[in-house]
Amino acid sequence: MAWKRMRSVVATVSATMICAGVLASCGTSGSAAGKVVDTVLSASESSDGASSVSAVTAAGNTSDATDAMPGNPSQELPDSVDSSIPNNATVVSSDLAVTKDGTVKDLETGETVTDPKIVGTEDTPPDPLAKTNGQRFIPVSVNTVRKAIEKQTNTETSASKSTTLSSAGSSVMSAVLKSSTKASVKQTALQNNSYGAYWGTYGGTQAFFEKGGTLFAQNAQGVIDVSEHNGTIDWAKAKANGVQGVIIRLGFGWGNRLDYQAQRNISECKRLGIPFGIYWYSYAYQNDQAQREAETLVSQLRELGVSPSDLSYPVFYDLEKWVWSGHNPPTSPSVYQGLVSTWWSHLNSAGFTNLSVYSYTSYLNGPLNTNDIHSKTRWAASYGSHVGFAFANGVRGWQYSDNGTIPGISGRVDLNAFGNVYDVRTLSAVTIPNGTYYINSMVKDSSGIDIPGASTSNGARTQLYQANGSSAQKFVFTKQSDGSYVITNALSGKALDVASGLAGDGTVVQQYTPNGTKAQRWYIRDTGSGYCIQSALGNWVLDIANGSSANGTSIRLYTPNASKAQKFTLSSATAAIPTNVSLKISSVENTSLTMDVPGASTKNGTRMQIYQANGSDAQIFNAQQVGNGVYSLTNAASGKVLDVAGASTANGGVVQQYASNGTAAQHWSLIDYGSGKISLTSNASGKAVDIPAGNASSSVKLQIYSANGTKAQQWTVTKVKSERDKLNDLAAQNKGVLSDGTVTMVSALSASKALDVSGASRSSCANVQLYQSNGTGAQRWVVSHDSQGYVTLRNAASGKVLDIAGASTANGANVQQYASNNTWAQKWIAVSNGDGTVTLHSALKYGLVLDVAGASRANGANVQVYASNGTKAQRWVRK
Repeated sequence: MAWKRMRSVVATVSATMICAGVLASCGTSGSAAGKVVDTVLSASESSDGASSVSAVTAAGNTSDATDAMPGNPSQELPDSVDSSIPNNATVVSSDLAVTKDGTVKDLETGETVTDPKIVGTEDTPPDPLAKTNGQRFIPVSVNTVRKAIEKQTNTETSASKSTTLSSAGSSVMSAVLKSSTKASVKQTALQNNSYGAYWGTYGGTQAFFEKGGTLFAQNAQGVIDVSEHNGTIDWAKAKANGVQGVIIRLGFGWGNRLDYQAQRNISECKRLGIPFGIYWYSYAYQNDQAQREAETLVSQLRELGVSPSDLSYPVFYDLEKWVWSGHNPPTSPSVYQGLVSTWWSHLNSAGFTNLSVYSYTSYLNGPLNTNDIHSKTRWAASYGSHVGFAFANGVRGWQYSDNGTIPGISGRVDLNAFGNVYDVRTLSAVTIPNGTYYINSMVKDSSGIDIPGASTSNGARTQLYQANGSSAQKFVFTKQSDGSYVITNALSGKALDVASGLAGDGTVVQQYTPNGTKAQRWYIRDTGSGYCIQSALGNWVLDIANGSSANGTSIRLYTPNASKAQKFTLSSATAAIPTNVSLKISSVENTSLTMDVPGASTKNGTRMQIYQANGSDAQIFNAQQVGNGVYSLTNAASGKVLDVAGASTANGGVVQQYASNGTAAQHWSLIDYGSGKISLTSNASGKAVDIPAGNASSSVKLQIYSANGTKAQQWTVTKVKSERDKLNDLAAQNKGVLSDGTVTMVSALSASKALDVSGASRSSCANVQLYQSNGTGAQRWVVSHDSQGYVTLRNAASGKVLDIAGASTANGANVQQYASNNTWAQKWIAVSNGDGTVTLHSALKYGLVLDVAGASRANGANVQVYASNGTKAQRWVRK
C-alpha cells in the first residue's frame, strides 16, 4: 500500500491544480483529489505566443485503472483476496464478496459476514446501499479482481510516476492556468467522467458523448440519482449548480420502509420545479414477489401524493445482483422476464405507464438478456469510456460516474446523462408508388405542407396550411435508385429543397428548380407511429416549427426527436372516396369478401372482419372527408366509425368500430395502387388495414400493419344501396298506395277481424291484436305520410301510434301503441299486393312486415312483425 498512497499524494496535487483551472478537464470535481489519476501533461507555445495544454488520462478505460476496483473506478482495489474465497464468487462492494450459495465474505480475511444491516435477515432484506456506504457498486467476479491485483503489482513504482508528473515543470501548470481563463466552464453538475466520456453540443443542443466522439444523447440533461445515504440535500443550491433532473429512490423489496429522505426529496423537487423520476430496488425472485413490490411501490407513491403527471422521468425497476441472507437472486433471463412483466403490468393498471428498467451493463448482457427487457431499459450504469449497452432509439440515460460532487449535497453522488438519440436512418424506408400525394401533418391531420400563395418561384418557403385540395398542397413523389424520392410541387414543378444544401436545425426548406443534388432527395421513414421525411443530407427531418398547427407555420429541417411535429401521413391526390353515399369496401385479395361488422353488432369495440358479401348494412359504410385525402368511415348498421383500438401504432393493432370521437385513430388516408385499388392507412400510425397473413377467408378479423402494398392491404370501394336507401326507395314508390284519412285495417285471414288496441286502452305499450270488427275507435287508424312517403298509423281513440316494441327487428317482435316519437319503429310502408290487399312493411328493416302470429283467426291473436313471406297473415284490407 505504500506506493499506492505515495501516488495518491502526487495525483492529489496535480488534480487539484488542474481542477482549479478547468473543471471540465477533470474526471470529477474537487473531490478528484481523493481519486488516483495518472496524468501526463505537456505544453507548447503556439505561433501567437499563447500556451496550449493537453491532459492525457493514462487510464483510458476502467480496465486500465490499476489501483481501482474493476468496473468501479471510485472504489479502491484491495491489497489481496483471501484464498478461501473461490474465483466464481462475486465482489459486491469494495470489501465484500458473495459466494454461489449466498454466503457473504470479507474479501481480505475470508470471514463470513452476518451483520443484518449488510445481509438482512431471513425475513427482511437489507438496505441494498448499506454494504457500499450509499455508493453504487457494479458487481464483478473475484477472479477479475485477483487479476487486477496481480496486474497492479507489476506496475511501475510510485517514484517513476512521480518523475513523469513533475517533469513538465512549472511551465505546464502555468499553461493550465492560462488556458482556464479562456475556457467555457460547465456548471458543476455537468462533469465529465474519468475515462473520456464528455459533455458537448450536438445540433445546437447540449449533448453527451462516449470517448472518441460517439454521440450518446442529444438534448441531454445532467441528472443525479439520490437516496437517504446522500443526507439532507440543499436542493436550491443543487439546482443552482446545474442539476437538471433527479431520480429519487423510494424504497426496496416489498412491505419495507420508505427511503428516509424520499418524501422530502420529492417535496423539494416539486417545490423547486426540478424534473424527477423514481427508482425501486428489487429483491424479487418469484412473480408474486414482483407483484408485491409493485403494490408496495404504488401504495407509497399514492401516500406521497405522486401522480403519473408529476413524473418527468420514468419509474425505474432497479434490477441488480442482490445480497440477502438465506436467499439467492435469479440467474435465468426467463425468470427475470416474468418478474418484469408482472411488475410492469401492475404499474400500468395503476395508471403509471412511463416505466423503465435500470441495471448495469454486465447484468443486462447476462441474466437480463431478453429482447423485451432490453427494449424496456432506458437507464444503465457503466463507469468507463463507453456505455456498453445498445439502447433502442429514443430516451436513454447513462449513469457514467458514481463519484460526482455537487454543492448542496454532501459526499459523492451518481452522475447521469439523460437525453435521446433518434437516428431515423436506422428506420425502415417506406416505398410508395410514384404519384401525386398530399403530405398531411400528424399534429393536425386536416392540415398539410403547402407552398404559400401557390407560388411558382424559386425560394418559396414551405408552410403548414389547412387542407384545401389545391395544387399548392399536392406533391409528386418520384423514386430514385437509392430508395430516396424527389418531391416536386404539382403546380410549380419545383422540388423540395434544403436551402443552400446546408443541413442544420432550423434550416429553411423551400421549393427550387430540380438539380439532382442530395439537398433535393428525401427518404420516407417509418417511425412506427407515422412517417418522417428525412433529408439525404443526413440525420435531419422535416419539422413543423414549435409543433404549431396554425396556418402559416414554417416547415424547416431539424434534428429528429420523434415528436408529432416531425411525423406525417401521405394520401394520394389521385384517389378519392365518394361521400354521403352508401359504399361497399371489398378485398382485392378475394373480391367476394367485404369489410363487415360481425353479427351487425352495434357495440363499441366490435372487431371488424372480412365476410361473404350479402348486401346487409353491416357491410355498408358512409364516408366523410376530413382532410386532404383523409376520411372517416361510418357503418350503416351501427352508426359507429372505423377505428384502431386504443389508437394503437403496433403491427397487429385491432381494427374495430367505435363511437365517433374525431381522433386520428378514426381517420384514414388513401394510397392509390391504380385501377381503383387503394389502401386505407391509419392517421394515428401510417399503418394499413390488413388481412393477417393474407388469409382472405370469411370471418378473418382485420388488423393494422406496416404498409407493404400487397393485395392483403388493397381494397376497392363501390357505391351500393344501403338498407335505408332501399327502404327510402320503397316508400317513395308506394307513397300513394294508402291514402291519408281514417281507416280500419281488416286481416286477409278473416273479413270479420280487424287491427285492434286491446281493451281500447289509451296507454303507451298497450298491446295491438286481432279482434272481431266492431267499429269502435280502438279499431280506427288515422293514416298520414311524411315527405319521403313513410306511413304513420295513429289510433283514433288513444292518439297513440302503431309501434314496434323496443324498435326490435327480430322475428316475433311485439307490436303495440306508443306515444308518437317519429322513430323508424313507428313508420310503415304500404305496398300493394295487386289483389286489393296491402302489406305493411316496417321502416326499421327491409323485408320486416306486420304479421298475425301463427296466422290465427281467434279474437286476441297477437300482432307482431315477421320476415315477409307473402301469406294472408301479412296482408290487410283497408275499410
